[in-house]
Amino acid sequence: MPSERPPSDAPDPCPSPGYGPAPGSGPRVERRSLLRLGALLAAGGAAALVPAPIAHAATRGQGTDTVTTTYRGRSPYGNDQWAYVPFDVPAGVQRISVATTHDAAAGILDLGVFGPSGFRGWSGGARSGFTLSAADATPGYVPGPVEPGAWSVILGPMVGSTGGMAWQVDVTLHHGDPLPRTPYDILPASVPGQGPGWYRGDLHLHSVHSDGQRTVDEIVTAARREGLHFIATSDHNTSSTGVTWRGNVPGDLLVVNAEEVTTRHGHWLAVGLPQGEWVDWRYGPANQGAFESQARRVHSLGGLTIAAHPLTPAAGSFWEFGLDRVDALEVWNGPWTLDDAANIAAWHVMLCLGKRVAAVGNSDAHSPSDAVGRPHNVVYASSLSTSAVLDALRQGRSYAVESAAVTLDFTARTGGAVAGPGQELPLSFFDAVDVTLNVTGAPDTIATLYTEWGIMAATCIDAGGKGQLRWRGWGKASMFARAEVRRLKPASTTLDQLVAITNPVWFYSAQLPPYDVERRVLFHTERRPDGSWSAMRPLPGPAGSGSGSGSGSGSFAGVQSAVAGMPDGSVVMLGIAPDNGLWLTAVRGSAAPQPWQRLAGPDSANGFTVREADIAAFPDGTCQIVATAMDGTTIWQQRRADGGLTGFRALPGLTAKSGWGATKVSIAAMPDGSAHLLSYGTDGAMYHCVRGRDGVWTAWGRMAGYGGAPAFSGPALAITGMPDGSAQVLAIGLDGMVYHQSRRTDGSWTGFRPPRGVSTATMGASAIGIAGTPDGSAQVVAVGLDGRLWHNVRLPDGSWTPFSQIPGPNGRDPFPAGQVRITALRDGSTHLAAISAG
Repeated sequence: MPSERPPSDAPDPCPSPGYGPAPGSGPRVERRSLLRLGALLAAGGAAALVPAPIAHAATRGQGTDTVTTTYRGRSPYGNDQWAYVPFDVPAGVQRISVATTHDAAAGILDLGVFGPSGFRGWSGGARSGFTLSAADATPGYVPGPVEPGAWSVILGPMVGSTGGMAWQVDVTLHHGDPLPRTPYDILPASVPGQGPGWYRGDLHLHSVHSDGQRTVDEIVTAARREGLHFIATSDHNTSSTGVTWRGNVPGDLLVVNAEEVTTRHGHWLAVGLPQGEWVDWRYGPANQGAFESQARRVHSLGGLTIAAHPLTPAAGSFWEFGLDRVDALEVWNGPWTLDDAANIAAWHVMLCLGKRVAAVGNSDAHSPSDAVGRPHNVVYASSLSTSAVLDALRQGRSYAVESAAVTLDFTARTGGAVAGPGQELPLSFFDAVDVTLNVTGAPDTIATLYTEWGIMAATCIDAGGKGQLRWRGWGKASMFARAEVRRLKPASTTLDQLVAITNPVWFYSAQLPPYDVERRVLFHTERRPDGSWSAMRPLPGPAGSGSGSGSGSGSFAGVQSAVAGMPDGSVVMLGIAPDNGLWLTAVRGSAAPQPWQRLAGPDSANGFTVREADIAAFPDGTCQIVATAMDGTTIWQQRRADGGLTGFRALPGLTAKSGWGATKVSIAAMPDGSAHLLSYGTDGAMYHCVRGRDGVWTAWGRMAGYGGAPAFSGPALAITGMPDGSAQVLAIGLDGMVYHQSRRTDGSWTGFRPPRGVSTATMGASAIGIAGTPDGSAQVVAVGLDGRLWHNVRLPDGSWTPFSQIPGPNGRDPFPAGQVRITALRDGSTHLAAISAG
């Protein structure tokens, strides 16, 4: 990874990447070996972890700059267990180093670490030690400041000996001067200039950040060599890969951030995660709804869920959560084996039941001897962008091939209608259906066509590698058709080799896909001054087609929303469409909204896309909009009282010549006409600044965390202004819990505190919103861990009402949501915008 710093005008603030030990310093792990890796912790702090029984602890070096404490313990027989070695870090520590030893004959010892603010790294059994600091970190571990407080080494003993496993952990704390921090780059969401077409990509790749032997630069080189257009870096149970890109993001290859969530009951790929996001793993099939909750969270982030090598017959790898509970199955994992044949057989049964779960093929490459992109997916996408590629994969608009030499053209026709993989061909009962498969680059193979009735046609492809397979069906006599190409030569565990496989063309089905991004619809509801809620209603999308957010009489399909209550009683709404276009409308009461307007980018650029956006309404009838562009740059503009827009421009950063980089943003209007902005910088920490009435911006200031932590980090935030000139902040921490604090009129902060949950001491949530009302109270909404909308009120005296559920469109049933925002009007009513979970 290059170590050069970005130019001085790069977005800031900046977290620190770094590699620590040289790549490949851990033991070699082959691709098809049992990975036997644990996973990162998704909630709670080190103080909440149950410590391991320590047989002995000794400290040496006290009073010096390097203090080492040795912990010894023993874990019992078993695989599904976790142990935690807690230790305290005093102020002034700049680096933590951990080394472990264990009785290797007794089993495997997985390793990770958790800090006061949450997850800081995981390497499973690939490493026996690590180091981390603000300036660098061993691959698999997240660089950043060493916070004082309670830390914990995470151990995952997989013990095969009935006598147990003895282990030792050495924790070394290094004092010294503060170390510099270095930025990471935001991965571009698209490759410019690439329109509709077929694109090749591998979604399952491992680097030195877990048990892989390649650096990300070496993965990129190998992907280019194979002729791929996109890749996903999916290291086991760590977010570190995503936050260590620095000066080496390729401009010709789409890189998608991902994670292989490695539970002890099956592995799955969370593809399309924002950089720095990680996914909980601490559940099994007995934890009812736990996997579905995590999949719903990935979907709310715009991601894709794929069961990885689901029928690999190995402890911890075999999929136990249900094959129909994911967006796709990895039916082909690396070199063709009997496991893959079982995957395809199980997938075919699902298709026969009408379950539209897509199939993918990936290399799962770990070592340099594993070929990146063999196999890989060929996807028909509207552009070479993350959202378009993931949408196409979700719909099954793809096929998998053994190498870039192989190309398929698979279509079904009736009359003038044509459909390809993942599409449905509209048919009557007596329509003739002509299915054609054209193959190139597959010499000496056999092409086969399947429906739910089995093999319907087959043909040999000669040494030239080109051939055609044709079949005619009738009406709805078949539910689907799909194709395979195989080579009749033995592989390691089979008598043949798979060369290519398509997703089906559908003729009809009683079931819809388990998840569809176009079903994420923007809803609106009002809470009246008497506390009652109006019925949830979907908002219509823009007129015309090609907007990426629904068309004509359809509803607005979106991934995020924001709302601002105007002095005249109307509500201005922002909506981010599935193509990341930013749209604006206004709603008054139950009347139809004004026509949607797509907002242009800086310098009036058309087709502008954003990651996040928020809006605030001011007493003079103006609005201010803040957004993060796809490259992380934070931009701002004003909507005048007459509805005109001033145009986006970049916000200043920490220096006069730099811009501000952020992953999440929120804006609040204050009674004096100033604006308060809140953001998570690219270092993951929360920052605050003020835009005065004169248009002058204050410097960005980093917010303190909960319980004295130096910073607050998490996946969501919101800020609102109060009638008395104070402000209130709502945020979700790295532990998944909701936190609140106030900014007093003198500029001081009260400090974060967690409000009580529905039936527990704290409230877990995946999305939040807050709005100050004229009476001095604050209306709070949250998408709970159950995926439903909840509401409560923080009263002017600082007390809280209990959380209550917000009803759905019929006024009764709960409303499942993925994202939510709320605003208040002068009459005491509040308006809520929510994106349905789909």
